[in-house]
Amino acid sequence: MDSDNRLYKLAVTPAGRRLWTYMAAILEVTEMTQGKPFPLKRFMANFQTHLDGGRIESEPDGYRLTRLGHDYFQARYQAGNPQRIERAAVEQMIRSIRSGVGEGEWIRLT
Repeated sequence: MDSDNRLYKLAVTPAGRRLWTYMAAILEVTEMTQGKPFPLKRFMANFQTHLDGGRIESEPDGYRLTRLGHDYFQARYQAGNPQRIERAAVEQMIRSIRSGVGEGEWIRLT
């Protein structure tokens, strides 16, 4: 991720499908889906279930998506997954994270 990029987060972490979409977009924007670490707490405070489940692991530069986590989050795009997300919704959320414009109140990451 280019350090000159300005990123934004939702002022209030969403719930349900919007949360799953937000998480997918965060993982892509931060390049965690590509194996890069990122200080995920800049976006959200609570992702303990993913740490406990072995999907995300802590490391010196932040957090890294594990192979299990990569598979878990990719499975959300598959039909029949109860936490299914739509690619178009994730792409819209990515645009909001990069621009600070979209549904809800967006604040710049510090």
